[in-house]
Formats: sequence, structure tokens, C-alpha cells
Amino acid sequence: MDSTRKIFILAVEPSGDQLGAYLIQQLRKNSTENLNIKGIGGSKMADLGVASSVDVSALAVVGLIDGLRIYSKVKTLVNETVKKIVEHNPQVVVLIDSWGFTIRVAKQIKKLLPETLLIKYVGPQVFATRPGRAKTTATYYDHLLTIHTFDGHFFENEGLKTTFVGNPALYNHKNNFIGSTLEKYNPKNQPLIGVFLGSRENEIKQLCNVMLTAIEIVKKEYPDLVIVAPLSDNIATLVRSMAIEDKRLQNIILLDEVAKIEVFSNIDLSLACSGTVTLELADAGVPTVVAYRIGGWLGVVLQKLMFKARFASLINLSADEEIFPEFINLRCTAQNLANSLATMLQSPDQRNLIKKKLKTVVAQMRGQTGNPSEIAAKKVLSLLDQRLETGK
Repeated sequence: MDSTRKIFILAVEPSGDQLGAYLIQQLRKNSTENLNIKGIGGSKMADLGVASSVDVSALAVVGLIDGLRIYSKVKTLVNETVKKIVEHNPQVVVLIDSWGFTIRVAKQIKKLLPETLLIKYVGPQVFATRPGRAKTTATYYDHLLTIHTFDGHFFENEGLKTTFVGNPALYNHKNNFIGSTLEKYNPKNQPLIGVFLGSRENEIKQLCNVMLTAIEIVKKEYPDLVIVAPLSDNIATLVRSMAIEDKRLQNIILLDEVAKIEVFSNIDLSLACSGTVTLELADAGVPTVVAYRIGGWLGVVLQKLMFKARFASLINLSADEEIFPEFINLRCTAQNLANSLATMLQSPDQRNLIKKKLKTVVAQMRGQTGNPSEIAAKKVLSLLDQRLETGK
């Protein structure tokens, strides 16, 4: 009898693609049975031999307006994705993050493949907006793997079994890079600032101008500052093309994404688009100013009406304190960002206090659970074995 386990992994955004790749590695490492893993994702999953048969790059958008603009495309991609999953006929589907897209897929799979186990990896942000999503998640998924310590109870209260696995962003990257090649860019050992512009094209459109203007303001007061910007693979071509005409970008050292870990270990502070990178910066102990804008004027309205959390950054949410100064929507102005960066530059004591607080909150977020991807993989395999043995 064939004991091959068939698994399908869906990850449509860059951060999800990375989570998917980590999960695939650990599934293969921890399974005692043959695995047939198919999936739809990005380059990280493809590097492990799980190439995407559907091009989901158009889904790397942010904001309601952008989602509406590509609504017909989303419907088409959902149908194509569901078709590929049905063709594979897996015993388990793991759907990573990306609430709007994955819930549409989950609803169809629940109907077409009722015996297939549906696992959500990273739940929707019910703690900040739209708590009703917890009930919807519980309706269509069989289990949730959460990476946050503070959101599991929302889903458990709706009857969804939940496992906290931890956040791979606080585990998989290594700090303390030895042998810095950044020295050639900073021969006078001036303060070094990292700029992280985002990982999606829409984030560049929303934030790049205001972030570059903020750096320009700070540079007028501190002309010897050295600014470095590791570029996510997804936006590197776009930003480098912008640099041909934008002198502000010409005054920043643009680096490939592979230099990110080295940058973490050498910068004094950073300016970053809100996202996974802020967790990595926190883990590296880098004082950071966080910037974000949500879909133009409509995003501002929606934030006022729907956003319930005190903070947007996961570090601040976990600490219930604004450790990283954050500037969202209307507060996200070049002058506000510049003022916050300048304050940090002028105060080593403030930077040291932030570093001290980061150690505490990151330790709490990481927990003592070990490798989050391994825990997630073992849970997937355990749930799969249970489903095959009992049919439930």
C-alpha cells in the first residue's frame, strides 16, 4: 500500500513564501513517510523544488483600493489555484497568511474536497481589526498555527483548535555578522543608518518618497551620515531604476537582499516599513523608526473606523508599549520621521534603553519552544497522521 503523504502549500506573498520554504524543509526532515509536496508560492519555495504552477505575483498588493482594482484577477487566480489543488488531491492543505486570498480558496476546497485537512498558518489580524474573521476562520479551517502569543484565544473562543509555534523571523536569521564589508562605505566610522523600504511594489509607491525625504532632512543636519538600504528581491529592480533619476536614492548605498544580515549587525538605527523586517531588526537589537501608509485616503478612513489596536507594529503590540516609534498614515510625514531619527541619533541613552527593552520582548515572543518551523511541521504531520487514522 502506498504510504505517500500528499501535501499542498499555498503562499502568495514574499513573507509567506519564506514561511512555506522553512516549513517544506522541516516537513521533509521530520517525516518518516514519503512526502509528495506541491504548492503555489514564490522563489524560496521554488528553490526547494516546489515550483509554483500559478503566477500569483499580482497579489503582492496592499490596501483595499488595490484589492478592488485587481478583483477580477483575484477571482481568476483563486479558480486556477483551486484547480491545481484538486488535481493534486492532497490529504492536507496549508494556507499561509494572505487572508483575503486564502479564505476564498479554503471555502472552495472545503466544498470540493471535504475530507482534506485545511490548516491555516498565520491567522488574520483579528486583534486590530475585524474580529469577526476569527469566526470565519473557525468555520472553514480545521486547525490554526499561530506565530503570535497574543491572538490564539480569539480563535479558540470560536472553537478552532490553535497551536502557537513561534515566529520564524525571530529564529532563522543569524546576528553578529563577522567581517563586515560595509567598512569600505564608512571609512570615517560615522553613524550608520539602515533604510528598509518594504518588500512590495505598492509599499514603494506609498512610502518611498516620504522615507527618502526624511533621510534627506536628517542628512542636512548630519552630512556625514552613511545610509544603506538592502533591497528585497521583489522591489530591487524597481528601486534601482528609480535611482537613475532620483538623487536622494543616489545618496544611499543600495545593497542586495543577501546583505541584510550584515546590515543588521552594523547599523546604529534604522527607518523601516512596518512588516516582518521590524521583527528581524528587533531581534538584532536595532532601534527603529517604523513607517506605514494604508491605501491612501480610504486607508485613513478605515483606520479611524476599524483599527482597534493601540499599535501597528508587532513588537509594540507584544510589549503593549511603543518601543519602536511608529508613524502610520496621517502621522507618517517626512518631518515626523526625520525628527524621530534625529532624536535617536542625538541620544545614545535612548538607543540603549530601546535595545534593553527589545531583549525582553523578543525573548517573550520567541518563547522556549525551539525552531518555529519545525514545531509547525511536526504539528502538520501529527494532524495528518491523525486524520488518516481516524478520518477526523
